[in-house]
Amino acid sequence: MFAPWFEYWRSLRREHYTSRGPVPRRRSALVTIAQNESVFFPLWLRYYSQFFAAGDIYVLDHDTTDGSLDGGGFTRIPVSHETFDIRWMVGTMEAKQRELLQSYDVVLVVDVDEIVTTAPGHGTLGDYLERFDEEWVNCFGYELLHMKDSEPPFDPSRPVLEQRSTWFPNMIYDKPSIATVPMSWEPGFHRRTDWHFNGDPDLRLIHLHRMDFEICKARHRRWRERPWNERDLEEGWGIHNRVTEDAEFERWFYEDSAVETIDLVPERINPLWKGTV
Repeated sequence: MFAPWFEYWRSLRREHYTSRGPVPRRRSALVTIAQNESVFFPLWLRYYSQFFAAGDIYVLDHDTTDGSLDGGGFTRIPVSHETFDIRWMVGTMEAKQRELLQSYDVVLVVDVDEIVTTAPGHGTLGDYLERFDEEWVNCFGYELLHMKDSEPPFDPSRPVLEQRSTWFPNMIYDKPSIATVPMSWEPGFHRRTDWHFNGDPDLRLIHLHRMDFEICKARHRRWRERPWNERDLEEGWGIHNRVTEDAEFERWFYEDSAVETIDLVPERINPLWKGTV
């Protein structure tokens, strides 16, 4: 159904990048915000360190207490806020993105459980960023899904996609994550506040939140115990992150995309993706 749109976007991008001629190498930065992410942060850092020097990786440390951000390989920036507050997070990240654009050509903003990658056969993320000169681009989002009845628990010593067979497309993760201009995001960074969209079907955002059933459940329990901003609770922001009761959690994990209008339709992962993450 989307193939004509995808080819249209691809043709525009091919025409642009083949016609512009040589350009200076683009300087890129990476930024995230994290709190007590002992499972996801090492995976995140291991992946992105392939494409960014330690001095170009910026991690906003939101009151971490578990030691997960004590190591090196990145620039740690302490931030503090008394509650889990989605609008505060967005505003904090917008300010950091604007600041980084004073020194960098391109800034990639992602959550700590998100992997942005190019499709097999389209070069690396590093290649993509070095040539990127658009104002921003939307990735196409896929959520990894642990089939716990046939797949073992996650092993952090092995590549992620070697251990999992299934994901599902989820358009709420078609995030405008890469930009050369200051960005204004909706809560969750899912879209721009003006709702403008510039998609690249060969740029994926792989959401690792459901990569392991028990890890995800433990993460939800930890998040449920955090103090939440009352406004976020009243408006239902991130409500799926507080699902913890066993039967309801399993239903959510395998049936609920977190958006009523989006069906969770599992797909087999093409083996060509296996070495990506």
